[in-house]
Amino acid sequence: MLNKNVCPNCGQLYDTSLSKCPLCGTAPQVVETADPVQRRRITDAERRQRRADQKQAEQEARRRKRDARFMEEDEEDRLLEEEEAQRRRMKEEKKALRRAERNSEATSIPNSVVPSFTPGPARDGRGPMPVVYAERDRRRVPRPFLALSAIVLAAALLVGGSYLLWKLEVVKLPIYDKLAAKKTETTAPAETQDTTAAPTDTTVPVTTTLYRGEGAIPCTGITLGETEIVFHDAGEQTQLQAELSPEDTTDERRFASSDAAVVKVSPVGIVTAVGPGEATITVSCGEVEAVCTVLCDFASPTAPTLPPDVTRLELVKTDMSFFHPGESFTLSITNIPAGTPVEWSSLDENIATVDAGGRVVAVGVGTTRVFAKVGKLEAFCWVRCPFKEDEG
Repeated sequence: MLNKNVCPNCGQLYDTSLSKCPLCGTAPQVVETADPVQRRRITDAERRQRRADQKQAEQEARRRKRDARFMEEDEEDRLLEEEEAQRRRMKEEKKALRRAERNSEATSIPNSVVPSFTPGPARDGRGPMPVVYAERDRRRVPRPFLALSAIVLAAALLVGGSYLLWKLEVVKLPIYDKLAAKKTETTAPAETQDTTAAPTDTTVPVTTTLYRGEGAIPCTGITLGETEIVFHDAGEQTQLQAELSPEDTTDERRFASSDAAVVKVSPVGIVTAVGPGEATITVSCGEVEAVCTVLCDFASPTAPTLPPDVTRLELVKTDMSFFHPGESFTLSITNIPAGTPVEWSSLDENIATVDAGGRVVAVGVGTTRVFAKVGKLEAFCWVRCPFKEDEG
């Protein structure tokens, strides 16, 4: 240990025969004490002091650099403020110069004439040359507004005059005839509800004169082919015949069931048994009605039993389209045993009907759904009828 030196810079121990530290090249520092431990302590203290001094010097240099940067920024801000203030002063001086020139020139111009400065050739660096024009009357209405007002007034007079002449039956205008007819149609239902104002000395109801147009033939009677129908099985169907009097009546024929859970009827008069019970089918035409009693004399069908693996119904089709009235297609369920009873129903029978066997028939224009129900399972098929109404 006595033959070793300690580098004061890096703390490396090396042989005393070497003149410099083999690691950093620093010459050995002479320490008066001969104790190696004390010598190492003195060397470490000096090294720490040297490092602290170096760190403080670096911090001071960074502080000076930051202060210098702040001073430069402050100087730039000051210069910018001075430039802005100088521009404002120059602007104010120019305004004052123009104001003085205007005041001096206004004294030599009559009262009815005022100067107006517009871009033009410069005049000795004192701004644009003044252009003198006659003072406008600010109370005068602009010409475009007057022209627009005249057009609106002329149009109002034209419409009002034509309507007055049409009202006095001096001239005949088809547009007013159409508007009056449309107004009569829209107000007719509200007027027909007031039965107290109907005349008592006429045999034609008030609704006939309001709802029916010129040349309409009201219905006076309905004759049913049968007034009592008895069904013995669910799904049974029959056609209810209804003859109207007179035959060329313009009123429409309508069918309605009093209980859809017992019996259903289509818009063309096809009656279908649904469940046990008794219901009535009402046939109406205009203000005339006829009633047919329907008795479903059978027990409620028992719920069919399905295999355990059948969790939903799979129809042979889930979407179909018809392009002509009367087209048909028979639906079926593919994943149930043959002979399983199925309840078929249509959401809107004015568009499509379905019988007990699943036969779907197109009736009117539109889109509806046909449902198939087996026990608690149900499925449906979209039915689209995009054909023209006049094809019906």
